[in-house]
This record gives sequence, C-alpha cells and structure tokens, in this order.
Amino acid sequence: MENPNLALQPDFTTEEYQEARLHLINDVVNDQQAANILASLWVLNNNKDKLNWQARKEREAQRVQDEAEQAEEERVELQRRRLEEAETARAEERKKNRVKHAPIRKVGVPSGPVDIPSPYTTRKLKKGEYCELYFFTNLGLAEAESLNPSVDDEALMLLKANNGQHVWVPASTTRDKSSVIKDEDLTWEQFGEATVRLISAMKENDWEEERVEMHIDFWTAIEAHPWRRSPRTHLKKALLLYQSQQRQRWH
Repeated sequence: MENPNLALQPDFTTEEYQEARLHLINDVVNDQQAANILASLWVLNNNKDKLNWQARKEREAQRVQDEAEQAEEERVELQRRRLEEAETARAEERKKNRVKHAPIRKVGVPSGPVDIPSPYTTRKLKKGEYCELYFFTNLGLAEAESLNPSVDDEALMLLKANNGQHVWVPASTTRDKSSVIKDEDLTWEQFGEATVRLISAMKENDWEEERVEMHIDFWTAIEAHPWRRSPRTHLKKALLLYQSQQRQRWH
C-alpha cells in the first residue's frame, strides 16, 4: 500500500474521466457537477486510506518496540544464566582446589570503631540464617545504635520456632522489616559497606570457614562483573537482585 498522504487528487474534468462522469450525469446533474462528485468521493476515500495507513504504521511501530523489548529481556536472562553457570563452575572448582583458594592472611591494621549490629541481626547470625545487607550499611548500623537497650528490656514476643512450637523471645531480637531496604535496592556504595562488615560478623559468630570464603569469592565476582560498571541501571540492579537470590538459596 502506497502512502495516501502523498497521493494527488486527479482532475476529474479531463477526458480520462469522461466515462465516469457519464454514469453520474442526469436531468439534475451536469458534467461539472459530476466531476465535483467524483472529486468529493476521492477525498473521502483518501481520508479513509490515511486513517488506515496511520493505524498500520502504529501497529508496526508497536510490533518493533515489543520485539526489541523481548530481545532485551532474553539477552538479560541469558546473561543471568551465564552468570549463574559461571558461579556454579567456580564453586565446583573451589571444592576441588581448596588449598589454591585459601585466603592469604594480611597483617593487622589499626583498630577503629566497633560496628555493633542490632540484637535481631546478631540473633540471625548466631543461627547462621540469611541476613539482609541493609543491617550492615552505615544507615542500618546507625539505626541499631539509636536503639535504647534500656527500654522494654524484659518485653517478650511470641514467635513460632523451627520445630513448630511457639516460644517467647525478647522483643529486642525481633525486627519489623517494613523499613529494611532490600539488597536489590541498595546503592553500590552501601553494598560495599555491608559486605565487608558482614564477612567480619560471620567470622565473629563462628561461621564455618568454607561458608565465609564462599561469600568472599561470590561478592568479589559480583564486584568484578561487567554489569557492575554498566551505564544501564537495570543491569546493575539485576546484579544486586541475583546476589540476593543466590545468597538466600545458600540458607
């Protein structure tokens, strides 16, 4: 279909359209009026063609956009799978060559301020459970520091234990997570703050060395991944989301 917006209206008074005019000429319609009728009909049909043309172009544009979005989603999913496969391969390689991946202990550095997480966070770490990185960011530690341990020290809360039994626990060891920032919504600066502190907290709470080293290798790979420095925000967020999901699978 040619673009009707570029079509030129014919001259219906010419000899070329004489036969068409003859079909319209009668006692009340003369030759000029017949030409005018043909011109009006052409305009009506051309306007209809213009509307159809516009609708067709809009459908084509939407189809192109949908295909581009689908291709981008498939590319991101493929990259995610490759990242997961690479992480699995690295984990297998670490198991086979544990000595090779043993960390080289560095000399000590001057001691600084002690980071004290909230009682809720400490309880999760002692049990070896998944803990959001938020609690080890500057913001999360500042929130923990603002808590007054003298308030409701003896307050208790009823919780369901792993064995299905309900037990009373100190309210200070529970947490309303509505204000907690999810891992995928952290800034990269906050991610860097939290991972270093969480590694130290794992060691302080007697986590198995292999589990600690697994986290160190994993976060090092995340920091070194090309998406980490991509100008595309959604790729950076996908990387943070992946690390959160992967860590939760380990618990």
